[in-house]
Amino acid sequence: MQAEITRTHELTLALAAAAVLGVVSTVADLIWARFIPDGAVLPGVIHGVLIFALLAVVLGRIAATAGATRRLLATLPIAGLALAAAFYPLARATGYLAALLVTWIGMWLALALLLRWARRDGEALSRALARGLFAALGSGLAFWAVSGMWTDPAAHSSYLLRLVYWTFAFAPGFAALLLFSGAPRDGATDL
Repeated sequence: MQAEITRTHELTLALAAAAVLGVVSTVADLIWARFIPDGAVLPGVIHGVLIFALLAVVLGRIAATAGATRRLLATLPIAGLALAAAFYPLARATGYLAALLVTWIGMWLALALLLRWARRDGEALSRALARGLFAALGSGLAFWAVSGMWTDPAAHSSYLLRLVYWTFAFAPGFAALLLFSGAPRDGATDL
């Protein structure tokens, strides 16, 4: 019974984290559409750093320790900078959607590995990598399923629909990161 409660709690945290990132990503879409010209690299890199800083806060809150939060805040924005900076040359070489999918997958792998490092709970590296791969696969498939909102903005101009799509795209990744993570069970907090 306790394991079921814990899994329900982890699933609730995953959905809450997906909703938080869904809201922020939808607001970012609005800002991009209204104020930032297509192909602007610096705003894109800043966007990546800010999203990863938010991810550090969200995952640090879930990890429920100040040390984990500090470690995530020190490393995740750097990972966001690297992935956002890699996106632009990758997009020129492979196309916009392919670059989005590759950096999306890279995000989940980075999150799994840095979360493992930040928690310092002794989780095996292979287990963290497996969670990152499952997060990347599940979230990548969800991301691909709603990718029309990025490749054909006229088809999906509703920001409420974008919120649903972003949340849907983030949910499998957070579920894979948080369910069966080996994270400490005592003192876990809500978002």
